[in-house]
Amino acid sequence: MKFFLFNGLTKFIVIIAYMNDELERILLAACTPIMVVMVLAEMAYAAYHHLKSYAVKDTANSLLFTSLNFIFDLGLRGASLGIYAFLYSLTPMRWEGGAVYWIALFFAEDLAYYVLHCADHYVRFFWATHVTHHNSEKFNLTVAIRSSVFQPFYRFLFFAPLALVGFQPLHIVFMYAATQVYGFWIHTEFIKKMPAWFEFIMVTPSHHRVHHGSNVKYLDKNMGMVLIIWDRLFGTFAAEDDAEPVRYGVTYKNKLNPVTLLLGEWGKLWHDVRHAQDLATALKYVSRPPGWSPDGTTLTSSQLRQQLPAIREAPPAQISELLLS
Repeated sequence: MKFFLFNGLTKFIVIIAYMNDELERILLAACTPIMVVMVLAEMAYAAYHHLKSYAVKDTANSLLFTSLNFIFDLGLRGASLGIYAFLYSLTPMRWEGGAVYWIALFFAEDLAYYVLHCADHYVRFFWATHVTHHNSEKFNLTVAIRSSVFQPFYRFLFFAPLALVGFQPLHIVFMYAATQVYGFWIHTEFIKKMPAWFEFIMVTPSHHRVHHGSNVKYLDKNMGMVLIIWDRLFGTFAAEDDAEPVRYGVTYKNKLNPVTLLLGEWGKLWHDVRHAQDLATALKYVSRPPGWSPDGTTLTSSQLRQQLPAIREAPPAQISELLLS
């Protein structure tokens, strides 16, 4: 009987997933036009002031990557919700509705995203997917939708625990969408600083500019989506330093070819795995941070920070040899 109830629940959720949850549908219907207006306004402002904030090919790549991500996300949504529903059916934990439930879900969701984002940066296998969000050398509102194309294939792993502690599957999906909406406006250079109390608690454009920086001191910092308190608590926070302007992108020169941008890191990872001296080394290439190598010929962000004085003093021709390949 329990199996048939779960099977029916799963089918129901899959149907709802493709129709879109009502809360999420309203949220996206309300926010999408506002986002479009904000992008156009930022483009107009940049053009009027002759700022090089946008480039046609770069923006086209951002739109392509978000389109691909949307296709995968839509195709896998039913499976993700089915897994959430299964886990939800296993736990006796249930929350009563109301403000406490939604506040708890928000904090749990934002923390789960922080863990996901850390994994995307500190595990090379995940970085090979997430790099598409970082390989633009621009920082504008279209970069906000420059999605990690293949993330829908594994993202559910990081939010599944929320179902096990009694949060409803559709509400998990809705809260994820809501926090992603917040993350849109922080991808801009034109908002410098928010009030000090806001900067202390919330993720702001200043914090997120740091996150997109390829400067050694900024690498793998400020992982939060809505709350910056996770970064302050877990040691991943870095403030924007006016003395060191942010250089956007990754630590090597990128081409604008979308195939290279999308699959280039996978190619490098496959090359390293194929040429690893043994299985243990191959697994380390996959599971350790980007830049890890058994002989230290390439360095992780933490190793680079340890060598930061030497990097600053090195001739420009030698600096690229120290950076991640």
